Amino acid sequence: MTLINNKHFCILPWIHLHIAQNGRVSPCCNNKRFLGNVQEQSIKDIWNGKKFEELRTQFQNDIPDKRCSHCYNIEKSGKLSLRQISNQKYKKDLKRIDENNPEPIYLDIRFSNICNFKCKTCWHGNSSAWFEEGSKRNASNERIIKAFTNNFDELFEYIDDIEEIYFAGGEPLIMEEHYQVLEELEKRKLFNIELRYNTNFSNLNFKDKNILEVWKKFKKVHVSASIDASHELGSEIREGFNWKQFIQNREKMIQVCPEIYFEIAPTVSSMNINNLPALHQELVNLELLEINHIYINILERPKEFNIQQLSLNEKLNSETKIKKHIDWLKNNDSLLSVTTDFENLISYLKLN
Repeated sequence: MTLINNKHFCILPWIHLHIAQNGRVSPCCNNKRFLGNVQEQSIKDIWNGKKFEELRTQFQNDIPDKRCSHCYNIEKSGKLSLRQISNQKYKKDLKRIDENNPEPIYLDIRFSNICNFKCKTCWHGNSSAWFEEGSKRNASNERIIKAFTNNFDELFEYIDDIEEIYFAGGEPLIMEEHYQVLEELEKRKLFNIELRYNTNFSNLNFKDKNILEVWKKFKKVHVSASIDASHELGSEIREGFNWKQFIQNREKMIQVCPEIYFEIAPTVSSMNINNLPALHQELVNLELLEINHIYINILERPKEFNIQQLSLNEKLNSETKIKKHIDWLKNNDSLLSVTTDFENLISYLKLN
C-alpha cells in the first residue's frame, strides 16, 4: 500500500506553502498548527525548519493530528477532504518525500484580510469589513491585516518552479499583492501555472486592470465563486452580495473567456441548506453554470450555524429537499460525483 492510501498521510507538507493573513505558516488553511511566521523568519528557514520536518515525519508515519479534524470529519461523511483530494492530485510528486528539502510547488498565500463583504459566518481575520465587531471584542486594533509587513520578493525565488497558486482572502480580486503576483508571472511568461481562486466574484476591475483580460493569457484558471444563496437571502447571509451584479459578472466572463473553469462553492449552513437546490437549479437553468460545477463546503464553525445543530424536524425537512434535488440531478444527467456530494451532505446532517 502506498503512502497516499494511508489513513492519515497528507502530501501537502512536501509541496504546499500556506501563509495566513497574519503571516503565520500552517500546513494548510484547515490546520492551524504553527510552523512559523514570515514577519519574523524567512520563508526558506520556515520551510526547511524543524517544525515542518516534524510534521512531515508524523504524516510519513501515518500518525494523526488532532488539528486535522476538519478533514477527518469530512471524510466521515463520505465526502472527499482536502487531504484526499491533494493526495490524488499530487501523487506524481510522492518522490519528493525522499528528497532533502523539497521546494514548494503549490502556493496558498492569503496576502491580507481586505474584503468588501461582511458574511455572517466570517470574522475580522478574514474580512476587514468585520473590523468594528472585532474591535468591540478586543480582537484587533487594526482594520487591515497583512501577511507581509515589507515586500514579498522572497516568494518570487520559488515562482519559476511553481505549478499552482491559490488565491483567497479576504477578497483576492481587490488586493494589490494579487495583481503584483500576476504581473510577475506575465513578466516571466509563466502562463502554464494553474491559477485557482476563491472569490466572492463581485468585482472584476481593479485600478486599470480587468481580471478577465488577464485570465485570458493563462492556460488554466479555476474560479470558485463563494455564493450561498440567490437574491435577497444571498445578500442576507453575505452582506455586500448583489445577485444582479453576480449574474452580470458571470455573463461577462462567458463573453470574454468562456474556457475558464467556473464553479460555485456554497458554504452549507443552517441558513441556506433549504435554498441550496434553488440556487443550483436557477444558475443551471439560466445557462450560467454547468450542472456539475458545484463544490459544496460544509460549515463547521461558528457552531450555531452548523447544520448538525438543527432540530430533528428541521433535519427531516432539509433531507427531503436535498433528496428531491438529487432526483433533479439524476434526471438532468449530472455526474455521479455530484449526486454523491449531496448524498454525503445528508450523511453529515445526520452524523450526530
